[in-house]
Amino acid sequence: MTGQSGEMIQIKELLKRNPRGMSITEISSALHLHRNTAAKYLDTLKLRGDVDRKEIGTARNYFLVQRIPVSSLLAYWPAPLIICDLRLNTVMVTEGILSLLGCSLDVMYGVLIDEIPISLFKDPRIREICHNAVQGETETHTFRATIRKKEMRIRIQGIPVVFDTGRDGAALAFFDETGHQSTSRELDLLKQQYAALKTGQREYIAHLDNKLRITYINAPFATRTQRSGKQAEGLPFTSLFPAQILHEIEELLPEITIASQSASADLMMIRNDGTVGREQWDLRAIFDEQGGIAAYHATGRDITELYRCREQLEQYHKNFEELIEDRTRSLQEANRMLMATIREKEELERELLFIQFAFDHASDSILILNEEGRIIRANQTASTLLGYTTEELQALHVETINPSITKSIWKEMWVDGYPGKRMRTRSIHRMRNGRILHVDVSRTFVRFLDQMYFCSIARPLEEKDGNGDQTIPSHS
Repeated sequence: MTGQSGEMIQIKELLKRNPRGMSITEISSALHLHRNTAAKYLDTLKLRGDVDRKEIGTARNYFLVQRIPVSSLLAYWPAPLIICDLRLNTVMVTEGILSLLGCSLDVMYGVLIDEIPISLFKDPRIREICHNAVQGETETHTFRATIRKKEMRIRIQGIPVVFDTGRDGAALAFFDETGHQSTSRELDLLKQQYAALKTGQREYIAHLDNKLRITYINAPFATRTQRSGKQAEGLPFTSLFPAQILHEIEELLPEITIASQSASADLMMIRNDGTVGREQWDLRAIFDEQGGIAAYHATGRDITELYRCREQLEQYHKNFEELIEDRTRSLQEANRMLMATIREKEELERELLFIQFAFDHASDSILILNEEGRIIRANQTASTLLGYTTEELQALHVETINPSITKSIWKEMWVDGYPGKRMRTRSIHRMRNGRILHVDVSRTFVRFLDQMYFCSIARPLEEKDGNGDQTIPSHS
């Protein structure tokens, strides 16, 4: 160390102990230096940016300041810069400031800082920052401005500088915090949303470090563990479950990767009342910048009742399937019996059809009447013989077909009638066209389903024509 450098160190130490400043006379007297020698050292220190000089009245006081040489600042400072001289004129700018403000160099170079034709520089605080930096004082302000039709948040810091000529100056460093502010707002909103989510959450929430040690639990999980949040901090998450299922939790960890960031499992647990329960847990990893697992976010819920309901439902399904099998067998047996019954009915229907066919095509007219004397059935032979359709016959009464049977005679016949009573006689039938037929009639009383019916089977008698030949009456 030379004597000269040692003298300058002494001057800097002296000014450090006297922050209000000292004159050349006071410095030379305190260090026992010649006044001209002290002035030379002070000029050197000012040129290096270690001290600053202010004129207070007629005296020139020197202060210990940290001015940065402009050449060093431009070489190493990463932020966009505007360099101003002692009179606050812009003398240097960096490429970054032109990109940030979207202007060319001729707009700014050689112009007073507050006369730059950009709305941001109309704010008087910028001139104040620049002026204070020239005086050796650092100051920072944040501004909201519209630049290139974009709302921006810019922080401007004044930096005291010294030029290579030894003259004082100021540098304005610009920091674009637009993105940071937007990110900060989003982060605050997410924090509020997450806080609201935790407050209203009924499920269990636990934050775990990468060793599965608890760093946070919410109120429902604290109730489940019977520990406060502070008491649970640092506990292994696995200690809250029976020892025999720890391997189930350990098996979840290899499943969690960046491609598949979570894994789920249903875990057995011992409830506070001592009974065995089930919980469903989802373990989600939080990764650091290198892709390693920094922490885990675990969410769980008590599914004991759901688990029991599932078991009961499975049992119900099993019982239901057995019941279905029993019912199916019963239905199969019933179907078999039904098919047998259908076959029997088909045979009966064929027999009935045959009987109906024989009834309709019998050679004699057959009429079946009820106690009121109304015809309820008539065969095709009767229809052809009497000239009525079958439907028309079923609307007629006995006196229409046989005029010889009055209502009183009909009643007397029923008074003496009984099931199986038969009689044979000759009588008359009146055709639709009014012609009277003489018929041989076989009458029988029959009972069917507790109801008595009168069956009349008639055969036309032969008649002789004028030549003495026998004929059968026409049915037309």
